[in-house]
Amino acid sequence: MPGSEVSLGHTDGGPPEGTFRLHPLTPIALGGRVLGLLVAITLLGLAERGSSGGPRWPQVIVFGGLAVLVVVHGFITVAVTSYHLMGGELRIDNGLFQKQSKRIRLDRVQSVDVLEPLSARIFGLAEVKVTTAGSERAAVRLRYLALPEARSLRADLLGRSTGAGEGSPEAPERLLVTVPHGRLVGSVLLEMISWRLALLAIGPALAVVGQSNGHRATAGIGIAIFVWFAVLIVHAVWQRLNFLWEFTVTESPDGLRVRHGLLSTSRQTVPPGRIQAILIHQPMSWRPFGWVQVRMNVAGYGRRGSTKRATLIPVVDRDFAERLVGWVLGGVDLDEIPLTRPPRRAAVRAPLWWRAQEAGADDRVFVARHGLLSRTIDIVPHQRTQSLRIAAGPVQRVLGLASLHLDSTPGPVKTRAANRDAGEARSLLDRQVERGRAARRIAVPGGPVPAPQAT
Repeated sequence: MPGSEVSLGHTDGGPPEGTFRLHPLTPIALGGRVLGLLVAITLLGLAERGSSGGPRWPQVIVFGGLAVLVVVHGFITVAVTSYHLMGGELRIDNGLFQKQSKRIRLDRVQSVDVLEPLSARIFGLAEVKVTTAGSERAAVRLRYLALPEARSLRADLLGRSTGAGEGSPEAPERLLVTVPHGRLVGSVLLEMISWRLALLAIGPALAVVGQSNGHRATAGIGIAIFVWFAVLIVHAVWQRLNFLWEFTVTESPDGLRVRHGLLSTSRQTVPPGRIQAILIHQPMSWRPFGWVQVRMNVAGYGRRGSTKRATLIPVVDRDFAERLVGWVLGGVDLDEIPLTRPPRRAAVRAPLWWRAQEAGADDRVFVARHGLLSRTIDIVPHQRTQSLRIAAGPVQRVLGLASLHLDSTPGPVKTRAANRDAGEARSLLDRQVERGRAARRIAVPGGPVPAPQAT
């Protein structure tokens, strides 16, 4: 396999079972845009003619030298970095003058992703990203390996992390849902353009006012504002479509697999039981179509992953989303969970929204529904709750109200039972503490029933 050296065989002394290095083309792929820009400027300097009639040698030397330094730095990084699989650990050794060694316990792995940025995809390379229970910053990034080698390594790491054993082949998968292109484009346009149209209308309005009053400067500013906002909107829409294109979710013995991307692709695998909380969100502009999006908290993703990697399904029918979420959480029926509203005096605190704030629990999960125009359902398994707290602001204390917060790992899901009677909030907290203890003792695995499929 190009760029790798593998030595198999395990002894009680604990030598590495597998040792591998990064692909030789890693420096070029790692340089990416910077290297391409430097090469382009160097070639432009060779093509242009200076005052002496020859190429612009100072420009060629400076930018060509920087390009060479980028490549040399990459080759040194590849040469001094090696990875070792040692039973239940992944060890990373690097450093030229000062050696460093880092060990990752595979039973702490939260997810293993295979990423293909455009600069790596051109050469058939991929990155293996291993996220542990610590944080996004603690993630190990193996950049880059040949794509078949990356997929094989992902299967091996997931097999070791879930207890399936070393050398596990890539597990078979079953398709759950693929987001149709038309639905994806429509949902992105509705979600991202709806409120931006007001900003886009500012430019034409200024242009019309300036033209009618004979102020050409005002009209020019209006046109410039329109072009600026139009470019921003097109860029935002393109970024989201490029990231979410061909969004596919499958199930396999090693967890949920999520694939997406147009130019740069991502293959994300979340092992069973690693999802900490889930939300189902329905923007106001999607309500006529019955569409929702599903996002999740996964330990180790951190706040930066809340908008991209935390997406489980970008757009899907609401009924299917609720069935899929119930399956992921171990066969929970969200419609069977009894929910209650805050007391009527909560209307003083939230006159328009208090009736849309519902919360309740069964023996498996806590559920909170909220939102009048845009609707959201937050679901947290009892055994995944990190902490519980009661908060009450000045107005809430006067009204005898309080809000119960269920803290999860960092991510998009922020669960709370808002504006409850103070005594009820305390009772809810006590019951949640007991539910959490009981759930952690039982530790029911997810997926006891067949996973639903989108129709």
